[in-house]
Amino acid sequence: MTRTLHLFVTMMMLLFSTSLMANSFRTTIGADAWLADSKIDDQRRDDDIAPNVFITVEHDLDYVPYVSLRYSSVDGDYAGFDKYDFSFYYRLLERDNMLFDAGVTFTQYNNSYYYAIQSPEQKYDFDELTFNWYAYAELAIPNSSFDIIGQFDFGNSKEIKRADVLAGVQYRVNDEVAIRAGYRVVDLELDNLATLTPEVTESLIFVNGFFVGAEYRF
Repeated sequence: MTRTLHLFVTMMMLLFSTSLMANSFRTTIGADAWLADSKIDDQRRDDDIAPNVFITVEHDLDYVPYVSLRYSSVDGDYAGFDKYDFSFYYRLLERDNMLFDAGVTFTQYNNSYYYAIQSPEQKYDFDELTFNWYAYAELAIPNSSFDIIGQFDFGNSKEIKRADVLAGVQYRVNDEVAIRAGYRVVDLELDNLATLTPEVTESLIFVNGFFVGAEYRF
């Protein structure tokens, strides 16, 4: 991992440790199994059961943003990556049946690889730290224990255009446990590869599929 990644992980561990000692902190941990299909340069390729784990720390401190860390891993024959999302956000709206968060996400891609359709013998990587905008929302379904959930990260830096979109439903078993399921899409356009190899005119990685998982809040 890069030096920046170590810094973020250390920060998350400190916040997590503090949350165990302070009642004003609320922590959520969760994991999903993502049934990810891949499309490389607009051609359908293989699929993968991709793990997704996350931790979120919220608090009652003034002016200090909430923090979350999400890790996802995709390992296909033609493209793959480890994706670390470090999000800092504020709750802009909170009602009995709705909440909305917005902020920024720093995404670190590690162990990445990509084989272009035009140049299948050449392996490329895009191990970069990128800046994204972040949004998350929950909408409670009246008279039920179900919520509609959505998360959206998008940006364009380091010559990588990207979007990571999640939409689904969660069922609140109780105040601590929720089961969630839905659909997730990661869309990457690697602009810099066209300058490395003349044969490569566009570099597109599209990973999509259903996910199912659970989370625990304390």
